Parts: sequence; structure tokens; C-alpha cells
Amino acid sequence: MTGTRPAAATRPPTGTTARTAPSPASRTGHAAPGPVGTRGRTAALAVPGPVGAADRGRTADGRTPTAPAVFAPPARGVCDVWLMPVRRRAAWADLLGTEERERWRTIGAGPAADTLLTSRAAQRLVVARYLDVSPEEVTVERSCALCGAPRHGRPRVPGAAVDFSVSHTDQWLLIAVVGGADGSLVGADLDRLDPDRDTDGLAALTLTPAEHAAYVQLPDPERPVAFLDAWVRKEAAMKLTGHGLSAPPAAIDVRAPLATAPGVATWPRTALHLTALAAPPGHRAALATTAPLTRVERHTLPE
Repeated sequence: MTGTRPAAATRPPTGTTARTAPSPASRTGHAAPGPVGTRGRTAALAVPGPVGAADRGRTADGRTPTAPAVFAPPARGVCDVWLMPVRRRAAWADLLGTEERERWRTIGAGPAADTLLTSRAAQRLVVARYLDVSPEEVTVERSCALCGAPRHGRPRVPGAAVDFSVSHTDQWLLIAVVGGADGSLVGADLDRLDPDRDTDGLAALTLTPAEHAAYVQLPDPERPVAFLDAWVRKEAAMKLTGHGLSAPPAAIDVRAPLATAPGVATWPRTALHLTALAAPPGHRAALATTAPLTRVERHTLPE
């Protein structure tokens, strides 16, 4: 989960090809969507395997291949999901902008620096594949469409025929990409289960009344996963719209396959479709998209 965290006192959590029919509502009150069809170089998001030799990205020793592959923007209804572990890759620092590199050096060694480097470099490495340019040529814009602030908006590359969303924990980074030529948008969220989290307190603050009524009916052992499933769906939707926490999470209902927020005046009228993603052990993940998904294709960058 990135980019839309509340204040510390109330901080919530950090092979088929056919479409599946919607599942009935689960005991948590949220729809329990079956997985959309999957296809790609890795069999499961939780266990990324090696990509092909022609794939674009860094090699194991940090070099950039000279003949990288080019990816076409995903077709409507398809989302490319890239997953990679967060770790220090010093060679990737060459891909950072001047301000990003200075920030990375200021943070110093440790998880925060590794996360910054992995996220900002991987965004350029991934998007470059769809634009058929070098990663150094990719400029990511982050101005907010709602308030005009220059640094806290949803990431995008002006003029690109793709839309993407980024999320991370201190262990994993996820980038979701959809074809954007028709205006399609995507939001993604990945978060880690934390045994020390005050799940009941956070649920009271961030779930809608109907969501919370279903939540409190659950046995205690089931509540952490149920809450986190709801939270990543809310975050994915808020990332797609660009609202962040300017839209109160407790005003966004994610029980159904669509995210709705009738009390938020600036919430888009376009339907926001929610999709659960398989995630690494101890994590939960979700996508929000303006086009309903029929397939998720999974990829990872070379190590």
C-alpha cells in the first residue's frame, strides 16, 4: 500500500484463460470474486519465475540488455501485473531522476532506500517496454488532477498509450498496467498482514456501516484477512480516482464487484470494477479498473 496512508494514529495497512462467473458474497460481506483468467511468464503472482531472454530489463549483474522486447499495450479487459522483490540494486540508481537520486542517497542504506530505488527504477523499466524507448527516456508525472499539487497525484506518463498504478510493501513491489488509449484506468494495492495491527480499531474507522456490521460477525481469527481484503480494495479504488484519503475510506463501499461512494461528490460516475489478486505469502492485493477484467497477465523483471 502506498501513497494514501492516513495519520499514524489511524494508519491502515501498509492456469486458466476463461472468465469465471462472479462468486456469491462471502461471510465478510464483500463479494468473493473468483480469479480472472491468467496467462504470462509466471504461473502465479506469489512466485515469479524468470522471464525470457528477449525480455527487456536489467540482467543479473545490473546491465541493460541491448535488444529488449517491446510489449504492446494490453487489450481492453486485460491487465499486465508486474511483481518484483524489494531489494538493493545499486545499478538501478542510474535510472533515477536528479531529485530522486538525492533523496535515495539522503535516506541511506536500509529498507526505505531499497523501496524507493526499486519503485522508481522499476516504473521506468516497465513503462519503457510499452513505449519502445530506453528507461532513461521515461518521465513519470505525479501532479494531482484534483488539487494541482506537483508530487502526490497518481503516476502517469503524458501521451503514453498505457495507464499504470504502483504499490509496495517493504518486501514486494507491484505495478499494474492497462491499455490507456481508450481512457481506461487502473489502481492497484498490495499490503502485508501485520499481527500487531489494531484491526478492530481500524475497521471501525475505515469500513462503511454495512461493511462493519458484517465484519463484527466474524470470528476473531478471520478478521485480519477480512479487513485487509476490504482495505486493499478501497486503496485500489482511491488510487484509480486519484482521491487518496481526500475521499474518506468509510465512505467507499467495496462489498460488491464495483466500488461505490455515493457520499463523495467528486467520485467518478464511471463504474470502478474490483478484482482480487493472488499475492505473496502474508500479503493481500486488489485491482480497480474502469474496464471489467477478463484476464490478468503476470510478469516480472529479470534479476
